[in-house]
Amino acid sequence: MKKEESKQFIHWCIPGAIGGILMAAGDWLLGCVPLQKTDTGMFNRACYLSGAYALWKPALVVGMGAIGCFLYTFMVKALNSDIDAKCKKTKAVQYFCGIFTVAVALAIHLWAATLAWFSTYLGPRIGAEAAITAVTAYQDGMLPAIAPMYVPMILAFGIHFVMLLAGKTRYSRWMLAFHPVTWNLLLVTVPDIAQAMQVPVATWMSVMSQSSTNTAIVIWCIAAAVYERSHT
Repeated sequence: MKKEESKQFIHWCIPGAIGGILMAAGDWLLGCVPLQKTDTGMFNRACYLSGAYALWKPALVVGMGAIGCFLYTFMVKALNSDIDAKCKKTKAVQYFCGIFTVAVALAIHLWAATLAWFSTYLGPRIGAEAAITAVTAYQDGMLPAIAPMYVPMILAFGIHFVMLLAGKTRYSRWMLAFHPVTWNLLLVTVPDIAQAMQVPVATWMSVMSQSSTNTAIVIWCIAAAVYERSHT
């Protein structure tokens, strides 16, 4: 890669990493609450239902998500530029899936913040049981629309992972150790392993799992920028 192109690539990675940090920070705001053994899922938590969760936090989550998703467009450009120029069709599919992923990320961020807001607002007013019923109905009603949105997200990162594995990117295969797919699976799996080993439920488990994708993107953007700088 030419020096000018390398500089441009690094300039894409930096805002991509910042976007990931903002998105992950939103996840941390949602997940950093005291957990109890009776807590289940993303919104059925005593901290929410008691009204103890500050209602300004979901609003901040959405705001950071909007900025983070805008900066994610640079991450999409960086990922797409990694793929060999000869693979034109693959690059096109990966790019459009990446752009769609940006919109999906904001939609999911808004959806998660809304669930937290509903639980916190309704819990003290109509009771925890009624609040759970109402929020569960909302979640179940939205799932058919939300679930298909994960497909282009999986393709955007999955295609890049496969191309790296096949040697069709600028990187050596050892960069798979920093890939978003690798770290996403790791961050999601570790809390499950800890629970299987009967480790007491802790806030870090929720935060690690909930922020897995965005944290994985931050790790990759930093690793890709360092790799590019050291190989220019």
